[in-house]
Amino acid sequence: MAATASPTPAHGQLFGIHPVEEGSTTLPGGHFNFAVLPGQGIADGVVVENLSSRMLKFHVYGADLITATGGGLAPAQSTDTMRSVGAWITVSRPMVSVAAHDHVTDTFTMRVPAGVTPGQHLGAVVVAADVGTTSGGSPIEARAALITVVSTPGVSHPSAELSSLIGSTAIAGQVRFAITISNHGNVLLTYSGAISIVDGDGHHVAKLPLTPANAYVVPGGHALLAAVWEKAPTSGQYRAQAAVIIVVNGVAVETLRSQTFAVQFAPAPPAPIVVGAGIASVLILVLATWSARRGAHRMRVQRRAVRAGAHRPVG
Repeated sequence: MAATASPTPAHGQLFGIHPVEEGSTTLPGGHFNFAVLPGQGIADGVVVENLSSRMLKFHVYGADLITATGGGLAPAQSTDTMRSVGAWITVSRPMVSVAAHDHVTDTFTMRVPAGVTPGQHLGAVVVAADVGTTSGGSPIEARAALITVVSTPGVSHPSAELSSLIGSTAIAGQVRFAITISNHGNVLLTYSGAISIVDGDGHHVAKLPLTPANAYVVPGGHALLAAVWEKAPTSGQYRAQAAVIIVVNGVAVETLRSQTFAVQFAPAPPAPIVVGAGIASVLILVLATWSARRGAHRMRVQRRAVRAGAHRPVG
């Protein structure tokens, strides 16, 4: 169901959320970005807007930000055990009802435990609403989340790694590439990347953007990136290589490059050669069969000659 982290309503949208201090954070989209010392806390709030024509009941909670299946980020479910930022957030009113076309502000506090390692820690403030049921009677929940980045002082250590670049030609006329970026540092990363294709002579043939573009990669997390070479050639040898620019706080800090991946297109043998080989095989088989039958005929003639000779009078 439709929900958003933007205060701008859209057609079919049920509700929206944004920080109380909209525009004062450094991350795009009105997310939270806090710099807090270990053992200290901070207070803030989230505005929940009901854009529908009926009253909605919302569940507001803090959640860890985890790597979703297949890459990307997603807030943990409210029933999950929170081990990071989600456990540091305490919401004033976890359950709140909002009248149609109205809004409320729900406050929360966040306290960073003593002894937390330096770097950036990722979580989210999540607002969820039960908005109906399926035909089978199961409840339908819509969620919207505001990313919460908590920076604790210390030495920043951006570090990322690319997996091996792989490719597949399972679909005729296409080559699908995939590569994984892993964040081994202590700060939130974004990136931009592409795959370059060159032919056997070293001439540039294509540049394929890696998607999803400019997504977040949390410390200890990873993201699966993909690209598609449409209308690939039917013959020839090519080389592909991924280049990914790592960005920290809007500044490019490093460019990572994958190994070179060889792509070879081998055309099928011409039909006349295949047909000719088939004819030759048939001819050999026919000749062998005719020769075997001829030999058997000779053996039968010889046997008859021997038997006839046995009854012939001597002298």
